[in-house]
Amino acid sequence: MYKTPYFSLTETKELIDLLTSIFDTSNDGLYVCDKDGFTMLYNEAFLQISGIPKEFMDAYSTIELKQMNVVPESCAGTAIHTGQPYSTIIDYYNGKKGVVSSTPIFDHHRDIHFVVSYIRDITEINRLHKELEETRQTNIQFRKTLEEIQNSSKKEHNFVYRSKRMDQILSTATKLAKNDSPVLLLGESGVGKDVLAHLIHEKSSRKGQLIKINCGAIPEHLLESELFGYEKGAFTGAATPKEGLFETADEGTLFLDEIGDLPYSLQVKLLNVLQDSKIRRLGATQTREVNVRIITATNSDLESFVEQKTFRLDLYYRLNVLSITIPPLRERQEDVPALIFLSLNKLSHKYKVEKRLSNDALEKCLEYSWPGNVREVENIVERMYHMCENNAITADDLPSFIQQAKRETFIEHEPSGLPASPPVSLKKAVYEFEKDYISDMLSRSATLQECADTLGINISTLVRKKKSWET
Repeated sequence: MYKTPYFSLTETKELIDLLTSIFDTSNDGLYVCDKDGFTMLYNEAFLQISGIPKEFMDAYSTIELKQMNVVPESCAGTAIHTGQPYSTIIDYYNGKKGVVSSTPIFDHHRDIHFVVSYIRDITEINRLHKELEETRQTNIQFRKTLEEIQNSSKKEHNFVYRSKRMDQILSTATKLAKNDSPVLLLGESGVGKDVLAHLIHEKSSRKGQLIKINCGAIPEHLLESELFGYEKGAFTGAATPKEGLFETADEGTLFLDEIGDLPYSLQVKLLNVLQDSKIRRLGATQTREVNVRIITATNSDLESFVEQKTFRLDLYYRLNVLSITIPPLRERQEDVPALIFLSLNKLSHKYKVEKRLSNDALEKCLEYSWPGNVREVENIVERMYHMCENNAITADDLPSFIQQAKRETFIEHEPSGLPASPPVSLKKAVYEFEKDYISDMLSRSATLQECADTLGINISTLVRKKKSWET
């Protein structure tokens, strides 16, 4: 229970003298009035915070100031009326906001002698709090939108993407999977040519295996025996016969990666297999029929190899019956967030510790060109995951070359030959995604209310967004 202090007249005068000496040193507003609300003391800070003109302060009581609407509320007047301490927050007409506390001081007869009021300016604190809350809400919405981007990302086999380019490429790959013609996959290192080869095989009707070999990773004298196999005694050490990869891949698919590194001497043998569907083991006199679908891949310019006479022209034409070029990540930056989230989810699941990417880190990742493509994304994300000291990966956890990256403008070309739009900012990408996503939900919903319920937003918000897109 609050106990009010008792002061004699002498003590009161001494208190007023003390207050007079300290009032003007305070940044907070201080105000003292008598039992009728007339001013006894105040400091400059009180005038600045309350916005009350000095001449009004000296001429009128605090109760009259309230009645004249000079102030929205009189905390001291309430304390005088109730005889109890009173505190409130007042929004003054000058735009200031203050926390005001008024305490009645009683004489020895328990009559109110005067009231001491204290006011603290919280205008700036309130503004900062509001900005902080707005930022917090923006971050919540930002994370929600990014989660929607992640959840809406398409996944085909091991491809995770959001770009229309990849949509077209995977659609083409699925179409090509239905036949047995050779397929040549082109693109920079790390774009996912091997993953696309697996997709083509799995979408095909072939019942055999997918066998992969890197033509540049095996010495020439061993590569021939690996591909075509050998009979017993074909060379020193060949104690038993061995089937080659063409036979292992029978009824399936043989994926020859880095076909540009295939030795010239083996190119004619590969051409013969493509033409006759027959192979001959080393040391054998008879040929064997094989039913193998050939998929090749390279990050090299095969046409220049043909001009340099290091790659056969007839083999190039035979392999290039059907071709697919996978664009680098710098030409489809909308796929970057989806790939990052996929890699983080895999690592979080593997190590049982969930970590997320902060907004500033994601912005820097979008400014980086990713010359190593998908493979580089996976490696960098794994590095960030292990190197960050908490569960939020910030821009400081990124390698220095990504931190220093500046957004570049890349012009890509669609299959039609028309230039595609250059990459946009994350804010613009999120806006476009939200617009497309809500438009799609509107087309699926019978009413606006149904669409709003599905999206988990108010119908007024939905109408406002819809209207903003139409203007």
